[in-house]
This record gives sequence, C-alpha cells and structure tokens, in this order.
Amino acid sequence: MKTLTVFAISAWLGMLGFLAAVVAPAAFGVLDRPAAGRLIAWVMPRYHWAALGLGVLGLAGMVLRPGEMAGGWVNRLPLVLVLVMLALTALSLFLLLPQIEGLREAVLAERAPGHAGSPEGARFGRLDSLSR
Repeated sequence: MKTLTVFAISAWLGMLGFLAAVVAPAAFGVLDRPAAGRLIAWVMPRYHWAALGLGVLGLAGMVLRPGEMAGGWVNRLPLVLVLVMLALTALSLFLLLPQIEGLREAVLAERAPGHAGSPEGARFGRLDSLSR
C-alpha cells in the first residue's frame, strides 16, 4: 500500500508541476491568447479529474495501510495534507472552474469595441489568479 500512496501522490504533484511549468507557459508563449485560453480551458477539468483520482488512490493507500492512523499528529500530517489537497482540488473543479468559464465567455463576448474594463473582466482575473 505504501507504493500505491507514493506513486499516486508523486504522479499528482508531478502532473501539477508539469502543467504549471510547461503546459501553461508553452500554450501562452506559442499560441495567441484566445487559442491558449481555449487549450487551458480544455486541459484544466481533465487535470482536476485526474488529480482527484490520484488523490483518492493516495488516500486509500494511506488509510488501508496498517498502523498509518496510529501515533501522534506528526504521523497523521501526510493524511491531513492529502485531505487538504483533495478539498482544494474539488473546490477548484466544482466552484472556480465553472465560474471562470462563465466569465471567460462573458469577457470574450464583451471584447467587442467599446467594452473595455468590464467588471466581469476584473472578476475573471481575480478567479483566474486563485486557480493557479
């Protein structure tokens, strides 16, 4: 079970690092901004679902391993951290991403001449920075 836990959490963190360090910068560095936004909008839900799956696998490996729940708070810290990561991933998937997508559509619709500086654009920027 320890191997399952280590694999799942390592894959999750590696996927997160690859997305942040390679995929997003490459998308916005190579593609025009609207195309890069569409690419990232397509990737993010899939990343979150994969992250939830890997997090649940890691959590299962921790819970099912004998002696994992014994001991003091230091022994339980990895379990707490995985639960926090799962909660934040679920929050991002189910609350932030739908709001960002709705605002992205509103901002794209308002990018017509004469609609600069909309409140939706400012809100999109705040939510986008939260999701990173």
